Amino acid sequence: MSELVERQFPAKALLTGLRAIGYNFSTAVADIMDNSISAQATEIRVYSDPLNKNPYFCILDNGIGMSMTELDNAMLPGSDREGKEDCQLELGRFGLGLKSASLSQCREFTVASKKYGKIRAMSFDLDVIEEANKLLLKQLSNEEIELLPEINHLKEYESGTLVIWTKFDKIEGLAKNFEDSFRAAVADSKRHVELVFHRFYSAVKISYNNVRIDRRDPFLLGAVGRQQTGRTSKINIDGSEITVIPYTLPFANTLTQEEKNLLGNPKSIYDEQGFYLYRNERLISWGSWMRMGIRSELNKLARIQVDIPSSLDSVWMLDVKKSSAKIPDKIKDRIKMAVEDSIVRSKRTTKFPGVKEQSAMCKMWDRINEHEGKVRYQINRNAPSILALCDAIGDTEKELLEIALSQIESYLPKYSIANDNMDALNIVNSAADMEEERLIEEIEKIIAIFDPAIQRAQFENIFMAESYQCLFKRKDEIRRRIFGDE
Repeated sequence: MSELVERQFPAKALLTGLRAIGYNFSTAVADIMDNSISAQATEIRVYSDPLNKNPYFCILDNGIGMSMTELDNAMLPGSDREGKEDCQLELGRFGLGLKSASLSQCREFTVASKKYGKIRAMSFDLDVIEEANKLLLKQLSNEEIELLPEINHLKEYESGTLVIWTKFDKIEGLAKNFEDSFRAAVADSKRHVELVFHRFYSAVKISYNNVRIDRRDPFLLGAVGRQQTGRTSKINIDGSEITVIPYTLPFANTLTQEEKNLLGNPKSIYDEQGFYLYRNERLISWGSWMRMGIRSELNKLARIQVDIPSSLDSVWMLDVKKSSAKIPDKIKDRIKMAVEDSIVRSKRTTKFPGVKEQSAMCKMWDRINEHEGKVRYQINRNAPSILALCDAIGDTEKELLEIALSQIESYLPKYSIANDNMDALNIVNSAADMEEERLIEEIEKIIAIFDPAIQRAQFENIFMAESYQCLFKRKDEIRRRIFGDE
């Protein structure tokens, strides 16, 4: 009868392999932030100093923090993740991210965490581990904790975690000038984080050296009337739901400066066509057709948003770095429809730029053709006033708003309207019958609700709305009134 024999693993060889998983500085930073979001952080602060005697890079959050037992577990390769896979905020994958991401960029990292009013810290030093060929972790004393960089910021929080990277052997080994290379790596990580976590912008405030990251929107959802959205598909696989939405960007030459800022790098529109795969709303991969389309000039405006839950990680072959995946064969046919939809519209918009924009109008009511000749009218959820209201309220209020809109749609007095028209009565509830000053005041209130970074883009969108077409000739005047433009 066979028996189980316990063996000690060679720590040096294991960690050498862990360092070579394939992270770059940006993907490593994003992996650390995954842990912060999973810990329910509403703030993530990045601090870096290449000129310090011991250069460092820190990621601080105000999440739930860790006890000594939890911290000890977190420092072990392959830490326990049992029961976390289906958590809405769980962005981890194998319990390796903290270690593999950190060690891919530095030889030493320290984790200080505050919970129940007490700060604890442990260090992971490759120099010590390699010399002993054992997994030896250092538990820091209170005196040593006080000397950690940016530790005072952790003290400001009721709870939270501070991850500190030092000994940057990878950058030092490749760079002609450490400071320049370090700053470039940090700047690249900021741009990466802006895109990867763009759907968390409202819920989590991320900053680099006290400056908040910029808002990103790869689909230009705010470009009402010009951004084209295809049919949403819900695909069930192994008891979990995948959501697929095809988008088509407006023609590049029609983009406002605000829209260009939201894209981040409008010059890379060509490179960023294709699938945008999200796991629990965190962007995993983008800028690839995953063998379901061809990268081309005509397809450059096409974007396919795919949302998957963490329960389908294995089906999508998600890697440790959470940076690549593969579309399951069993759903390729369903997704292909969305691909074709987006590509067709991209080709049309690219070949005939401006055609859609000339006739585009954001109507308050959409006419929906049902089967067997039936027609229904639905309030447009993308109308600027509706979008502004949704931006200003919480999830509970949004549910109530949806109920109210649905009730309005269900009880539209269609027969009374038809009879009034037959009687040649003058129905006066149109925007054109309202005083212009009242309409302008409405626009001012709507604009004020939006984040300042997107107010000008939303201003342009408002004049695509049916409600405010009567003010189009006064657009420049209203812009000056709101923004103080000369």
